[in-house]
Amino acid sequence: MDLSYLAIPTFQRALLAGSLLAAMLALLGVLVTARGLSQLGDGLSHAAFGGIALGMFIGVSSPLWVAIPVTALAAISIGTLRRRGGLRSDVAMAILFASCFAAGVILLHEHLKRGQAGTLFDPEQLLFGNILLVGSSDLYLVLGIAAVTVIFFVVAFAHVAYATFDEDLARLSGIPVGWLESALLALLAAVVVAAIRLAGVVLVSAFLVVPAATGKMLGRTLPRVIGLAMLSGVIGVLSGFDLGNRLEWPAGATIVLSLSAQFLLSVAVVQLRRRGRA
Repeated sequence: MDLSYLAIPTFQRALLAGSLLAAMLALLGVLVTARGLSQLGDGLSHAAFGGIALGMFIGVSSPLWVAIPVTALAAISIGTLRRRGGLRSDVAMAILFASCFAAGVILLHEHLKRGQAGTLFDPEQLLFGNILLVGSSDLYLVLGIAAVTVIFFVVAFAHVAYATFDEDLARLSGIPVGWLESALLALLAAVVVAAIRLAGVVLVSAFLVVPAATGKMLGRTLPRVIGLAMLSGVIGVLSGFDLGNRLEWPAGATIVLSLSAQFLLSVAVVQLRRRGRA
């Protein structure tokens, strides 16, 4: 097995950033899917498209820095509309994220029409991603988001888990459910925006949902589900990246196929366990 490519800094950055993002998305995915918001990742990626397009339109050298607050605001707005506006989550997501995506299409069109240059994204990267284009600034951004994620969950994990599985009782217990949900959604938005580099707008939601589903298939307690989901995400990045490099397949799509294969394997394991007990 030839792993000589691992000595190349470009590949090292790609694997480190990809592994961190996959682990964070898996962690957040377990909590988000438990709230019945499995489509949120797909919606946030569309909102991120609008934020990145805005960054490109105004000429920012790294549009991610514009996309993160825009996407975080969209995510927090979804939570607010769900709690106070009386709208179902899927309806609120459809309205807000479709609007963000439409605005992004127009801004990107104007950006290309004016022939602007100087940004690190092009339209194909937005849709499908290119993990090999992860630069040093992108890696620093991912490391910063990872540090914030760790701090948030060290401080608030017990309250977040409580509010996730029994929101009404958590509110009656004095837990600030609204603020915690807003912080969680803003954090998720930042991770999704950073993961656009990994798989693009089209596939990034798979990193949120598929590892979480794998963890839920195999784990029986919340810590075990989260641990297995994060492990699945990291294995998916490493194995998919290696396979894509060998077969010259797009890395993002190959990673998603690796995640899906792990989920199918987890289903098979569960079925074998059930037959063994019968």
